[in-house]
Amino acid sequence: MTCIDPIRRRALGGLLGVPVLGTGLLGTGCASRIPVPAPAGAEPLPMPVLGVGDRWRYRLINRYNGSTVGETTVEVLEVAPEIRLRVDPGDGQPVLEERWSNPWTVILEPMYDAPMAFETPIPVVPPGARAGQGLTSASRYRSERSSSVLGWQQRLRVVGWERVQVPAGSFDALRIERFATYQHPDIFRYAPERIDTLWYSPQVGRWVVREWTGSYLPGSPGGRASRALEDWVRWELTAWEPATR
Repeated sequence: MTCIDPIRRRALGGLLGVPVLGTGLLGTGCASRIPVPAPAGAEPLPMPVLGVGDRWRYRLINRYNGSTVGETTVEVLEVAPEIRLRVDPGDGQPVLEERWSNPWTVILEPMYDAPMAFETPIPVVPPGARAGQGLTSASRYRSERSSSVLGWQQRLRVVGWERVQVPAGSFDALRIERFATYQHPDIFRYAPERIDTLWYSPQVGRWVVREWTGSYLPGSPGGRASRALEDWVRWELTAWEPATR
């Protein structure tokens, strides 16, 4: 059965007019994952110690058809007073930047379809994360697609430890789900929702898999349109290189 996260299940149901339990329409690519106990010393999740030159490489997959759409390299440029990372999508595309107040709390997020600069840093991983934990938070952000300051509300849910297989190997990783409601820079995308799931590995000091998607109502408030679907993108770790300490 194809794996479908809750927002996508609901959005597809509205779009197709039928309940969605599993479909070949979405292609393959579900993570090979098995529930496992927390590794020794991994709960609560220890904060990683990052170093300038730490590097991770990911392949990007279009989850609608399973095709590889690119490879991105992420490298630590600075660790204080903020953590700054260079995000290189390759193929001549513009180099982006990630900024974090600490390894789990983001200031500038380039992960989605357009970078988001948060006024108040927003957690991607709950501090001291452990299975069963939840955290609700809110901030406002700016986008290069709008001159307005836009709202962002999110809920993090720590699902538990799973063993995941990616091109870089097999890892015991903590699965964390991020559910967001927010204002989109496109004023014709009403009531957008997003789900972002990551598998964080203490061994790697970063997530080894991350997948995001979402849906929205096209048109204007009060319209009767079915929910439309956003991109559905999956990042899988292919290699990582810690800097020489």
